[in-house]
Amino acid sequence: MTALTAKFIIEIMGRPVEHLEKSLSELIDKMGSEKGTSILHKEIHKTKKVEKVDNLWTTFADVEMKFETLPLLFNAIMTYLPAHIEVYEPESLKLNIFEINEFANFVVGRLHNYDALAKRMMSEQEILISKLEYLRKGGDPKLVFNPPQQEIKQEPNLKGEKDKKTRKKPKKKSKKK
Repeated sequence: MTALTAKFIIEIMGRPVEHLEKSLSELIDKMGSEKGTSILHKEIHKTKKVEKVDNLWTTFADVEMKFETLPLLFNAIMTYLPAHIEVYEPESLKLNIFEINEFANFVVGRLHNYDALAKRMMSEQEILISKLEYLRKGGDPKLVFNPPQQEIKQEPNLKGEKDKKTRKKPKKKSKKK
């Protein structure tokens, strides 16, 4: 498969302002260290204060990268979530069925991971909402934040044998001389 050259715009927002450019630079270095990926050029723009928000800053970078394969390009897209992508080269691509299947399965695998994560987060949100509702109605906070531990009972031994820990070991017969 032909190598691809693309420009990513990576944006980062946060606080404190002193850490933004450093964090963005480290992220770009990490992107370039991925196998089959190289940074051709990077330009980190000046950090600016976000309007109408106290103590929040933003900056972005233009990063020109080379990817050995199409799946590596899409791996970077899914991993780093750039704000914008522009592929420069090649002007056209010809994919065989194996490459299409590999790419499609990669995308489906990522989508399944995101779906599982979203479902888990929704479930956790429902649990938190029910706990908050319980507290709102005057429930005991100790039961929400320090629930009693359930006692784990040992399954009965159906064979009628003693437990391994309490089973007596047969005594060895000593030989008399």
